[in-house]
Amino acid sequence: MLELTAGAQVMLAKNVDVSQGLVNGARGVVVGFEKGGEGLPIVKFLCGQEVTVKPMRWTFKLAGGVFFTRKQVPLKLAWAISIHKSQGMTLDCVEISLSKVFESGQSYVALSRAKNLEGLRVLDFDKKCVRADPDVLRFYHRMSLRKKMMAGSMEQESAMKQQTSIKRPKHW
Repeated sequence: MLELTAGAQVMLAKNVDVSQGLVNGARGVVVGFEKGGEGLPIVKFLCGQEVTVKPMRWTFKLAGGVFFTRKQVPLKLAWAISIHKSQGMTLDCVEISLSKVFESGQSYVALSRAKNLEGLRVLDFDKKCVRADPDVLRFYHRMSLRKKMMAGSMEQESAMKQQTSIKRPKHW
């Protein structure tokens, strides 16, 4: 059950209309409710769209080929959200506290949710919060070495081809 009131900050929990900017994570404010009918929320989104947000279906496939469907209004309250829950979202306005980052890549996930720099505010920044997983660093280091080795062997191959393609006089 989702309880809302006019003035509540909300965000979409599903892509509704990508071309209009109504995407997972788009933020808006409840400006009223539909008269009659189901009393669905009317939301004014930061992208400029004012929309009556209608229920949508989610379908999940469970083990054994069983399908599970749920129907709900795709809105969440948008006062705060964890970094983990923000994955996959594009957020218009983000205020991030990085003081309690505990996992490699977590700062990246948080920072990359922001649509642009104007909508990003970072609190409690400490460079120790930004770190990559050691396994990932080793992987890219190996890739870099392979690339250098490949480039070196390609240069050698090219040089050998140039040497063999030089036309030598018959008397050599």
